[in-house]
Amino acid sequence: MRRHVLTVAFAMLTIAAAARDCTQDDLASFSDIQAVVSRLLSFDMYTSSDEKILDKSGDLAAFAIMRRLTIQEMTSPEKARQILLILHMAFEAPQLITDSCRRTTTAAMLLLDELERTEYGRQPNVIANARFEIQHNTRSGEPLEPATLPGGAVIDTEHSQWVSSVLAWIADIKPGMTRKDLLGVLTTEGGLSTRAHGTYVLKQCPYIKVDVEFLAVPNEQDRLTEKPDDKIVKISRPYLEYAHAD
Repeated sequence: MRRHVLTVAFAMLTIAAAARDCTQDDLASFSDIQAVVSRLLSFDMYTSSDEKILDKSGDLAAFAIMRRLTIQEMTSPEKARQILLILHMAFEAPQLITDSCRRTTTAAMLLLDELERTEYGRQPNVIANARFEIQHNTRSGEPLEPATLPGGAVIDTEHSQWVSSVLAWIADIKPGMTRKDLLGVLTTEGGLSTRAHGTYVLKQCPYIKVDVEFLAVPNEQDRLTEKPDDKIVKISRPYLEYAHAD
């Protein structure tokens, strides 16, 4: 407990010192960055407008995360994945980050230090890769390019990152959770469905789907009326398919 208190105190002092380098424009746009960070930490979703804000945010996005989450909340694997996604987006386009306040990595490195102490962060290379990318991009002013073999296909990093995020969002929906939990990430697809079974699509892309089976809770005799507390019994792996109309 003492170590965590000291870490938080040091983080607050570091942030206060770094904030002195921020311009008025930086501080004025910080509320927009906070709003985007809050959405990603709450709903695992982002729009193209959110992405444009994060692309220019740099270390201010890390500041926003530290103001939004407690250290205890960072121990959640779901929150850890969300934090790493936000940091990746905040530093992936260093050529767009022009202000010294945003080009620092002070808060980002503190966040990675905390994540490294969690169960999720102790997985091989998870934090090391994130730290390397942020430091490389900040120092070089150029995004980290993936290595490819001669003659090999060039990886579309941006789209690969988005697909990785989609898989993580859907993986967080597990049997035992409720229909209400599911509808935070997915929505119903057109076509036939029952209270016990239905096909659901990603809110951001109707071509990414899962099939879900439910246990009716309460009033099991009602086979038609979907209830928020219905329990997920089984969820398929995500798959691609064209959208179906009603």
